[in-house]
Amino acid sequence: MTRKNKFIVLVAYLLVLVVLILGYRINRSAKIKRLRADLTRITSDQNKTSTAEAEVTRLSRLIPSEANTPAFIESLYQCAGESGLKQHEVATEAVKSQATARPGAGDTTSVAKHRIKVSATGSYRSFAEYLRRVQNIERFNRITEFKLVPDMGQLKGTFAIELYSLPVKNAK
Repeated sequence: MTRKNKFIVLVAYLLVLVVLILGYRINRSAKIKRLRADLTRITSDQNKTSTAEAEVTRLSRLIPSEANTPAFIESLYQCAGESGLKQHEVATEAVKSQATARPGAGDTTSVAKHRIKVSATGSYRSFAEYLRRVQNIERFNRITEFKLVPDMGQLKGTFAIELYSLPVKNAK
């Protein structure tokens, strides 16, 4: 082989090598862009999922799958003690009613309603503070049948509190 042929072979080899390296770099940068886009999409999906999980957790505290009436009654007694009510009594009703979660729909999950009767004696301010504290309990509740009557310089109040629970259907 002559020197000229060796030089042509070397130049051709270098050109092929440059083309291969450029192809590799272009392919690598395209893969990096694709991976970064995938990483951004996955991060976004993770953020959406964690936001959704936080919302489900918050909603399950508001309307849990189990009534857990004893814990709520304990919260009522704690609210009564902190607000200064006297002779605070709580009684549960044995009957719980069912209502559909989505009226007008066919087979839907039902919402269970649990009624609790409360009677107490105290001042107007202590009743107002008690009601404020009951409303601030993290669990969703509704106060119904509220009655206050004067009783020897104090107020005697009776009312009902409704709790709701949303049973989770098991997937089959």
